[in-house]
Amino acid sequence: MVLILLLFVVYYVKDLYLKLTPVFMKVVVKNIINSTIAAFHNDGILVYSHLEKAFLNKEQVELSFEGIERCATQFLNASIGKLYLQYDPHAVDNILQYNYANLSNLKAKISEVRNNAINSKEYDSLVNNATA
Repeated sequence: MVLILLLFVVYYVKDLYLKLTPVFMKVVVKNIINSTIAAFHNDGILVYSHLEKAFLNKEQVELSFEGIERCATQFLNASIGKLYLQYDPHAVDNILQYNYANLSNLKAKISEVRNNAINSKEYDSLVNNATA
């Protein structure tokens, strides 16, 4: 009887753990753009389509920059920035994680792209007021 109870507890805890542990879909930039340099807008749009699909399916995503040697803001605007422009930033934050690999300044660049996208209406208003 104790063995049956023990097996039940182990099964239940394992099942609960699996339900509570998020499973991340890994999106590897290098594999999508077939390059070690993430610089172009069109490449960013390719990555964006993968991110948007995962977002709409409410999947957790790890965006991996493994194998990427250089990454331009133009690429990040088209891939990540567009996601923040199109959808609720908090919802995007909840599904998206990053593997920065060996790109030391990538975290700061992504943060800047995120903030610019979130505050884009404010920036547009400031520019319009300045040029009026």
